Formats: sequence, C-alpha cells, structure tokens
Amino acid sequence: MSDKFETPSMGYAGFCALLNGFFPGSPSYTEKDYPKLDGKVVIVTGASAGLGYEVTKSLLGSTNAKVYMFTRNKQKTIDAIKRLETEVAKEFNKTNLNVDYISIDFADLTTIKPAAEEFLSKSDRLDIIIHNAGVMLPPEGSVTKQGFELQLGTNNFGPHLFQKFLDPLIIKTSIKNKPGVSRIVWVSSFGHYMSSLGGIFYPDPNFTTTKVGKGNIYGQSKAINILQAKGWNTIHPDGNNVTCVSLCPGFLRTELQRYGSSFELFMSDLLFKKARYGAYTQLYAALSPEIYTGAHVQAFGKLTTSRPDLTEPSYISKAWKFLDEHVESYL
Repeated sequence: MSDKFETPSMGYAGFCALLNGFFPGSPSYTEKDYPKLDGKVVIVTGASAGLGYEVTKSLLGSTNAKVYMFTRNKQKTIDAIKRLETEVAKEFNKTNLNVDYISIDFADLTTIKPAAEEFLSKSDRLDIIIHNAGVMLPPEGSVTKQGFELQLGTNNFGPHLFQKFLDPLIIKTSIKNKPGVSRIVWVSSFGHYMSSLGGIFYPDPNFTTTKVGKGNIYGQSKAINILQAKGWNTIHPDGNNVTCVSLCPGFLRTELQRYGSSFELFMSDLLFKKARYGAYTQLYAALSPEIYTGAHVQAFGKLTTSRPDLTEPSYISKAWKFLDEHVESYL
C-alpha cells in the first residue's frame, strides 16, 4: 500500500449512493412492520440524542424489547428518558417503558470494560446491538483520552472494544434465536467514500503529519465501521447465527453537525432530512427480514453496496488486526 494518501474513485455505485442521499424516497420499513421482540434485549449506543434517541423511541413505542441506552452524559440521558416517556405515550399510546441506561464514553477506553460488565451483570441475553454513537468533523487536533484522533478513537476503537466484551453473550443468545434475529449493526456513512484505499491510512492513521481534508479523516472512521461489519463473522465462526450489517442512515440533521461552520449548518438545514428518517434506516438494518450478513444499507431502508475495496478479505483482515492491537491492553 502506498505511503501517499489515495482515495479510490467513487464509481457508479458511489454516484448512486450520493444521489440516494439527497433523494432517498420514503422509508420502506416502519413501525407497522417491526416484530414485537418479546423477551428480546437491544443495546443502542449514543441513545440520548439524534438518531440514537429516535431509534430508541421507535423500539420502545412499537416493540416489547428491553432497551439499554449506552450514553456519555448521565443528566442528558435522564432528561432524554423523561422526554421518551412523554413522546412514546403521545405517539404510541404506550406507558411503562422497558428501558435502562449505562454510562460509557467511547472516547475513553478505560470506561468501556466497566460499562460492559455492568450490562453483563444486569442481562443474561443480548439479541441486537446498534453501534450508533459517534462524532463527526470535530475541531482540528481533537483527540481521545488515550491520544487517538477523536473520530478514530470514538467511532472505531471504543465500539470495537465494547463489542469484544459483548461477543460471548450475543453468540450464546443467537443459538436460542431463529436465524436472522441476532444482529450487530454498524452505523457508517456515505463519507466512507472519502477514505483511503483499503479504508485505513496505515502510514499515519491519526493524521498527525499527513494533511488531508477533514472529510477524509471522518471517512476513514466510517470505512472502518464497514470493515468491522464485513469482518465480524469471519473472526467469529461460532457466531454464524449473528447477522452483521453496515449502513449509511442518510443525509440528516442531527447533533453530529454541531462542529460545522455556519454555512455547513445552513446547507444541512436546507438539504438534509430529520433524524427520525435515519432511524428508519437503522431499524431496517436491525429488524428487516431482507437483511443478510455483510449487507450494506442506505436511506431509508434499501440494500446497496459499499465501496468495492472494503469487501476485499485482505483489507478486512488487516483492519481487524489493526483494531485488535489498539484495544488489546484494555480487555
């Protein structure tokens, strides 16, 4: 692989994905279609705002699943649960929400193990996890507690470590479920098209000396999410009853834009859709019977493909080795 940062051409698939982002059509799979999920347990990370909040609301309102919200800010989450109680009652005519929350900070790897252990002490099953938490386009030079580029650490290393602690339980639970029920959902983005060849710029993954656009740095983290989805079943042959899927939720107005310029915020308000629509993409990936292992989903519930190099086994295995090496000391 070259020491020079190279972004492959988007190609026809990328052009179609871009077009779909601006003109996604209506959601294909909504609350009326969701299974009831009686007795099932679902984790949603980053659940106190934006997409994660809308996903959690739809799950609590239209299914009987137990939902665990994994979030960074305790008070914000308490306030979010109060809003959920009000909005679910109003929109779904349902009270007594089956929800709990656990504190975690994906930008600090030392918080991952305690959070996972707290969940494992509370639940004897895990049916679905939606890796929704993330950060986009932070100020230049932003890093995690461990000194990693903030998006690489928050969007990739943190979730990768978290999933490792949960793997035994989701595999154990999947044996009891019908095929297609147990799922790991990795929320990626159209931004993955802006990553380097193979997804990761190995000569300088934290971009400490390499100068590229801020979209390229974000794109790397979203390409890695796809590589995580593509590789999990290969790394875990005993988890063949767990379906892994990646997705681009759509071009949406969420808190992810909080670091944008005034012009970028103006354009997102003008062109992007409400977060609720992105929740439909995520829940299509998490619940639809059309989903298969290795699938990639786009707005608002359509099967598509990711950039071709991100499906190559050599790039997938190299990415997993890279991720494993960076989280190993926190297991």
